[in-house]
Amino acid sequence: MKYILISLFLASYISVVGQDLDCDKFKTGSFTMEDPKTGINYISRNDLTQIEYVPDLGVKVELNVKWVDNCTLELTLKDILENPNNFPIGEFTLISEIIETGQDFYIMESTVADMDLKMVRKFFVEK
Repeated sequence: MKYILISLFLASYISVVGQDLDCDKFKTGSFTMEDPKTGINYISRNDLTQIEYVPDLGVKVELNVKWVDNCTLELTLKDILENPNNFPIGEFTLISEIIETGQDFYIMESTVADMDLKMVRKFFVEK
C-alpha cells in the first residue's frame, strides 16, 4: 500500500556523474510524469508548495516544498485536496534529487524517509 502511495508522489533518477545540472529552471512550473502504476501525474510547483493530481486515482494533494540544496527537495503532505475514492494517504517525507536535466525534462531520484524504496522518474515541462 505504501508503494502505491509513494508512486503517487514524484520520482527518482538514474545517477549521472560529472554532469552540470541546471536545476534552477525546474524549481517552479508545471510538469507531467508517467508512473507505471498510477498513470500520468500532473505537478504544479511554486517556491513553497507543490500540487500533484493523479486522475487515474482521483487524488489531488498539496505538498510543502523545502529545497535542501540546488537540486534536492523535500516534500511533505500539507493537505488532501481531492480523494473521492478514499485512497489511503498517510504522512510522509519524500526526498527527491534531480540527477539529470535536459531542455524540456528532468530526471529525479526519490526516496521516502525511513523506507528502503528508491524511484527514478522522468518529468516533462508542460508547455
